[in-house]
Amino acid sequence: MRPLLVLVFLIFGQLAFAQTKADEATAQQLFRNGEYDKSLIIYQKLYKGKNGEAYFEPYFNNLLKLKRYDEAEKIIGKNYKNKPDYALALAELFLEQGNKEKANKAFDAVLASLPADEFAISGIANSFYAREDYEYAIKTLLAGRKVLKDDRAFSYELINLYRFTRQKDALVNELLAVLSEQPAFLANAKNNLARTFDSAQDYDSLKSLLLKKIQKEPDNTAFINLLAWNYTQQKQYDLALLQLIALDRRTNDNGANIYNFANTLIDEQAYPAALKALEYLLGKATNSPYYIAAKVASLKLKNQQVLAGKFNNTDLQQLAKDYQDLLNTYGENNQTAFAIKALAHLQAFYLKQPQQAIQLLERAIKITNINASINAQLKLDLANLYVTENQPWEAALLYGQVEKAFPDHPIGQDAKFKNARLSFFSGDFNWAKAQLDVLKASTSQLIANDALDLSLLIQDELAVDSNGHALKIYARAMLLNQKKAQEKALQTLDTLLTSYPQSTLFDDVLMLKADIFVENKNLLQAKQSLESIISRYHESIWADDALFKLAVLEEDELKDLASAKKHYQQLIDDFPGSLFLAEARKRFRNLRGDAL
Repeated sequence: MRPLLVLVFLIFGQLAFAQTKADEATAQQLFRNGEYDKSLIIYQKLYKGKNGEAYFEPYFNNLLKLKRYDEAEKIIGKNYKNKPDYALALAELFLEQGNKEKANKAFDAVLASLPADEFAISGIANSFYAREDYEYAIKTLLAGRKVLKDDRAFSYELINLYRFTRQKDALVNELLAVLSEQPAFLANAKNNLARTFDSAQDYDSLKSLLLKKIQKEPDNTAFINLLAWNYTQQKQYDLALLQLIALDRRTNDNGANIYNFANTLIDEQAYPAALKALEYLLGKATNSPYYIAAKVASLKLKNQQVLAGKFNNTDLQQLAKDYQDLLNTYGENNQTAFAIKALAHLQAFYLKQPQQAIQLLERAIKITNINASINAQLKLDLANLYVTENQPWEAALLYGQVEKAFPDHPIGQDAKFKNARLSFFSGDFNWAKAQLDVLKASTSQLIANDALDLSLLIQDELAVDSNGHALKIYARAMLLNQKKAQEKALQTLDTLLTSYPQSTLFDDVLMLKADIFVENKNLLQAKQSLESIISRYHESIWADDALFKLAVLEEDELKDLASAKKHYQQLIDDFPGSLFLAEARKRFRNLRGDAL
């Protein structure tokens, strides 16, 4: 009989529990729906039932919604004297009644009687946070420190609150205090500062505090690291590098921090400082972990500056020697293919040594066990040189090999495009157009766009000149430009303009001229050519290209930010399907200040 009774009690208990949960869910839904009279009936029942304390807060909030203040005060009773939750509720009641002074006194009373219990103090602070009273949440945690006699208690909670309320000075002081004891918190400290700081004054204030900290705690490398980060945020890269070098020497580091910083500088286009960082690493022993990586990065960076026109002939000769030294040391292989490509490019187009470049690439494509994709890139480079050296059959053969090896890959489609362009150079316009029309469906948007542009150029011009006389002159100018014979290219384009005034190629001529002018740093002439396309040939296939190139020229080179912003906006408005739309929007928003 007794087991049966136990079973009956268990069943009834479970049924009662299920009913309570169902009532709770119903009350919550009614409260969310604004049906406070109905939800109050259920909450009142739950509060008077078993475990009623658990329903004090929703019952109390329901009474406040109905402005039944007397009942709310009654359920608080005298509990506020020894129960923080009830004391907070009393203060909330005072606020609802518009008595802020009494509410603050009640809040202060809670802080004055905090228990020496870290968990309980956190709970009270969270109650203030839930009420969006961040000031008292902070006061609670600070008071809790005194009660617990622990100046570092609640550091993480305070950091979050200071950041959320943008109390910058308090945030910085808290972060520095944590770093004094926990240097490993450095990454979190940087993240919090980056999310909070928004002016140069913020970083200047941090710098002053960090310099004092470093004097006081010279062995704490976190402060030196943070100072370097602070300089970096202000784009004072040389000062940041000095700090990191000092840190590297002090800790006998393997150079990882300097190498990572060099890559950051390259991303920021701070090339002089990046080279200094890499040269520091190259000054270490040749067997140091980052020596080879620094050597490679240094060569790539110097090569990048060559392409930007920032090196003189002596620098070019030295860079070529550095590449050759690397190849002499490590050989011509899969790992040094990047150096082969770069050296060949220097020799062919800057040092006027095309035959040496061809010989280097001819050896490179025969390297055994070389990655197929790298081999294809080397073949394309060699084929391009064959074109400039008037060896079209050899070029066509290599283009065909790459296209066959990578039929559905961007590398193969690039080879097919260049083969079609080679036919264009030779005057076989119908064959070139047939190949270009196939490429208009390329998976590479850039190749598809280039193929479409050249196909339309051929189509439009042959419609008015079926013999393609003007087109042949334009093709010759394009080839001269590829050969870097740009003065001759410009002269050829001028000949076209004067000899064939009825040609449809005037916008194409202006675009090619603009590209040549930009490459040779004749920026004002480039600007004039681009503006002519925009004003005279707004329906041209080059119109959106011209707008984008003009805006970039004005932003990056001419520093005419107002005009750049205007032209980005014009591109966005007039050409919503442009290939340049995403980048134009990004640059426009940056100029407008959205990124700040």
